[in-house]
Amino acid sequence: MSKANLKEAFEVESKHGAFYTGGNIQWSANAEYLFCQKGGTVSILSMSKGSVISSLCITETDQLEDTINCFALCNEDTGIITHHKSGLFKLWDWKTNKLMKLWKSIHKGPVMQITLSNNSILMASGGSDGSVRLWNLQHHACTHNFKGIQGVVSVLEFYSNSEKSLLFGAGDNTKIYGWDITTGQEKVILSGHFSKVTSLSFHENGTYLVSSGRDRVLILWDISTGTSIRVLPVYEGIEGIFIISAKCLPVFITSRKSDGIYVASAGEKGVVKIWEMKTGKQIYVQDDPLVPPSKEEGGLSITHLLYNSISNIFAVVSVDHNIIIHSMELFECKKQLVGYSDEILDVAYLGDNDSHVALATNSCDIKLYEIASMNCQLLCGHTDSILALATTLANVNLLLSSAKDNSVRVWLLDKDTMRMSCIGHAIRHTASISSIAISQTLPKFFTTVAQDSCLKLWELPNNLESHNQDLSLNVRHTTLAHQKDINCVIISPNDKLIATASQDKTAKLWYAENLQLLGVLHGHRRSVWCVRFSPIDQVLLTTSADCTMKLWSITELNCLKTFEGHESSVLRGEFLSRGMQLITSGGDGLLKLWNIKTSECISTLNQHESHVWTLAVTKDQKHIISGGSDSLLVIWRDVTEERKAQAASEKAQFVLEEQRLANLLIAEELQAALKLALKLERPLQVLKIIEAISKKTNNEFTEIIKELKPSHKETLLKCAVTWNMNSRNSLAAQVIINALITEIGTQELQTPNLSSTLEVMMPYTDRHFKRLTKLLQDLYLLTYTFNRNCPSFGSSMTQTELLQELANECRYDKMVRPPGVMNETDPIRIYTKAFIYTIRSNMAKTLRFDVHLMMQFRYLDKRLKFTDIAPYLTQIYGGQNAHELIWTPTVYVANERTSAVMGNGVKDLLISISSYGMVILNTRLETTLNCGLRLEKFPFDVQECPLVFESWTHNVNEMVLDWDEDPIVIADNLYLTEYKLMDTWVNRSGITYTPSQYHYGHFAGNFSSINITFKLAREMGFFMMDYYIPSVLIVVVSWVSFWLHQDASAPRIVLGKIYLHILVNNITLPKVSYIKASEIWFLGCTIFLFAAMVEFAFVNTIYRRKKNVPLKKVNSKYILKSTLTPRLARKQFQKNTTGLERSRSWSSLDNASTNNEQDFTRQNYLTVHVKICSFNLGKGYHVSRILNKIIFMFIIAECYSKRKDYSVGSTATVDSTPPPAKSFTRRPTLAKLHNFTTMTPQQIAQWIDKRSRIVFPVSFIIFNILYWSFIWI
Repeated sequence: MSKANLKEAFEVESKHGAFYTGGNIQWSANAEYLFCQKGGTVSILSMSKGSVISSLCITETDQLEDTINCFALCNEDTGIITHHKSGLFKLWDWKTNKLMKLWKSIHKGPVMQITLSNNSILMASGGSDGSVRLWNLQHHACTHNFKGIQGVVSVLEFYSNSEKSLLFGAGDNTKIYGWDITTGQEKVILSGHFSKVTSLSFHENGTYLVSSGRDRVLILWDISTGTSIRVLPVYEGIEGIFIISAKCLPVFITSRKSDGIYVASAGEKGVVKIWEMKTGKQIYVQDDPLVPPSKEEGGLSITHLLYNSISNIFAVVSVDHNIIIHSMELFECKKQLVGYSDEILDVAYLGDNDSHVALATNSCDIKLYEIASMNCQLLCGHTDSILALATTLANVNLLLSSAKDNSVRVWLLDKDTMRMSCIGHAIRHTASISSIAISQTLPKFFTTVAQDSCLKLWELPNNLESHNQDLSLNVRHTTLAHQKDINCVIISPNDKLIATASQDKTAKLWYAENLQLLGVLHGHRRSVWCVRFSPIDQVLLTTSADCTMKLWSITELNCLKTFEGHESSVLRGEFLSRGMQLITSGGDGLLKLWNIKTSECISTLNQHESHVWTLAVTKDQKHIISGGSDSLLVIWRDVTEERKAQAASEKAQFVLEEQRLANLLIAEELQAALKLALKLERPLQVLKIIEAISKKTNNEFTEIIKELKPSHKETLLKCAVTWNMNSRNSLAAQVIINALITEIGTQELQTPNLSSTLEVMMPYTDRHFKRLTKLLQDLYLLTYTFNRNCPSFGSSMTQTELLQELANECRYDKMVRPPGVMNETDPIRIYTKAFIYTIRSNMAKTLRFDVHLMMQFRYLDKRLKFTDIAPYLTQIYGGQNAHELIWTPTVYVANERTSAVMGNGVKDLLISISSYGMVILNTRLETTLNCGLRLEKFPFDVQECPLVFESWTHNVNEMVLDWDEDPIVIADNLYLTEYKLMDTWVNRSGITYTPSQYHYGHFAGNFSSINITFKLAREMGFFMMDYYIPSVLIVVVSWVSFWLHQDASAPRIVLGKIYLHILVNNITLPKVSYIKASEIWFLGCTIFLFAAMVEFAFVNTIYRRKKNVPLKKVNSKYILKSTLTPRLARKQFQKNTTGLERSRSWSSLDNASTNNEQDFTRQNYLTVHVKICSFNLGKGYHVSRILNKIIFMFIIAECYSKRKDYSVGSTATVDSTPPPAKSFTRRPTLAKLHNFTTMTPQQIAQWIDKRSRIVFPVSFIIFNILYWSFIWI
């Protein structure tokens, strides 16, 4: 067989041990679980699985010293109340396996019976002192103590109906007592039994009670009257009864009455019987009882009889702890459970696919288990303990057994019913038959050995399946094999040889045909327990009480190999892996797996507590079953292939984890790397990681260790103990131990071997302590020698002398910052306060402001403490001299305009040092600061100007600037000329500088920064009085010209120039590159003044035209065009006519036109033909469009109104037909001339002034609305 197919590991698949050793046994309400008392604990058995699923979590010490006397179920089967030897009641939640409550029982002796009411509120306990106590489980208090019973209380039952609730109990005095649970009074006494009462059962109608006792009678009682109705003799001691309703009787009982009282009983005969109590008749007796009767009269056979009405099944508990479940309907056995097997002496697989296993125990019955459900079948036939079992591969359903009754029995398993029956027996030995073996190729013969030292060869008939009767077998050969008891016999795989092992320290080989001796194997120093043939080679295995196993050559009869490893007798051995391996069991409770080629023990299996008498291997060798004196049956499963696959997977995972650990170390993710290294159990890597963390985080491991899992903490503690053995690594070890010692003290960290681990650690820790103590002493000596060379402090010194001594170079290094308050490695905190004296601003022109203030820096320098040195002083003061001696913070103004450094002069610096080392540094400062102004809304702007202080050389890991309480104090007489101080506030931050900004790495990092922000606003009164109100008045005054005479040119010109001169000379504004609100204001005012002057010029020009020349116009919109064309029209007219008349009135022109049409053109040289959109001035000349638009604003009110006659005292109609577009030579008709109105230039000037008086104020008001909305919104 290849090495790859050798077995390397087995693990427990299932264990089946004792779960009931006597005492109480109860069923759950749904019959799903069975609660059995096992020594000092209670086992919970699953009926479906046939195995124990849980046990009460009671320590091994308590199981031995504080055993359970009795128990009862409560809280709908979720709780168990137990009474212990210590006199305590304990309430358990068996599903969570937790102890919920415990209290004293008050009984003088042990409590023998516990019962609970249906609602689990009341509990009754009966003790060996004859007292019965009633308990309220809600308060765990005793409410009543019932007396009357004498001796040990044997039975307690609650009874209730619609009228009353009673508690019934009985003891050694054979009387049944009934107490009222409400009043505690004794209500009923039932006398009729003459021996111990063993059981009580109430009828469902609540009227009748049936009792049983060891006086061999059943009594039917009427509870209401307390009288006996019938006494029924049953002729056996009864241990259990229960009343069955008529509908639940077995189906084969046809004679049943609905009002009948049917009782099932069981006792010393081992038979369940059914009685009809009213008639006193026995209506059914169990046909094939599985419990043997008691061997002596008055003995025990059945100890408990349990009935479950929900499932209609009942259980019979025998005296040898077997539990047999029956169906009430058919009265057949459904399942058999073995509560206690005592010692397991032999075990054998049988059935197809090894479906069953047979056990030989200290019992006369063979226990046949179906492995799938662990349902047990008891094989009865032997009359004494069975010692050996044998099976054969030739017939897997055949089983042979031998016992102390000197007999051999042959059993055959029915494939259909899976029931095993005895088909033959043999009795020829004169002593106990210790071992048996059957032929392997064909089941033709078998051999037996016994304590009579004889070896017998027996014949087996052919076709054993056809024999249903109990055959008597014959012996073919008999020989005296050994001088002492023979322990084992085995037949070779080819049925040619037989081997025996004996107490005479020898093993012998025999021919199977005639039992002729082939050879004797000598070599063992003590008795030989087992002998086995190899399935492949001509090799024989023997195991001995000398703790060795030997391999023998069959051909040469010599020893080939000796295996040593067991510490006690080797009791059994089997070949595995086609003869390449061995599995052995010994008296030390161990199973060992051996490799024959290398003589090496590959694996040791440990589950048993005592001798492992037997083991068996399945045909496929995937399972091994072992049994021993501890009554434990263990099924082992071969997990070699699973372990190999798991090992390969773990190896691959380990490689991945190793790579991940390397990656984490490269990335310096130390915390994750520490967890992974602990998981991989790499002490060296863990040490390196801890040292790296120590350098990086200054030994602050507490938070890191808290995040570790308990398993990781345990591994870390073990590593620390190992490192502690070497002084080189002791520092890291002590740091870890110090971090874990708190959790160890509070029991948060609990490891299996914590005490031994600490014991190993203590001697080395003590050694390190002594070494460090010696080192500390040497350090003190060095310090003393050094201090002797330093000047000592005098008893009385001045402040200057004291400061010089404190700051002496041998004690004080001013280049090193003071240590932190809590930890020396913490950054020092500088608490700052600012006193503002004056603020001068010239921001309008220079965008900067000047601040005169005093800065106060407060910090603690423990090195300057002098409470013990100069107790007569509380504080010392100094100026520049103190500044030069001690360390002071290097702080600069980050946004200053100039490069002033704080404290340039003695008068600007004051330092005070308190007795405990508190330093207060006061320095006056006057600095010019930059302020980035935003003047878009000047002069209504609000400015926020900062004053920033920043650390120069120390980053936040060394020094932190912070504001003190009441950080800003502003002088009461603070006065600002241009601004007013609205508010101030402070904040702190960190400014990050990278190494690329500095040439030295220690200047890189996050530097502490604090700042004061001044919120400034301008005084609005000044600007309103100096700028806005005057400019408004100037604009308003400029409108006065609209009321002056149009021809008053000198006053108007002078007034307009004054307006502009005043406005321009008063504008003194800050010069910035963007538009400000003030500039918008003054630009608007300038436009209004300019417009007023333009209006004046225009009006004056018109007014200076000849006053008597009428102007023709279609409507007021064309006044401008009509007034600009006279001079051009005159020139045109002079070309066509010879004479001109000066101005006439419109009426005269009208009259002239009537008389002579030709004189109209000649006399009215001012006549103008007007088109709507342009002036025809001859030869295509047009007036500038820009001028039209400027003047149009003055006459916009008349542009869309009805055309009216603006001539004084005259009216005219308007011709809707426009005049000719061009041609001054064309003579208009008289009808067209009468459609025009006429105005003089003086009238036009007055008309413009009148409209200007309205248009200018309205426009200025609109401008103000828009401007001030922009300012305040």
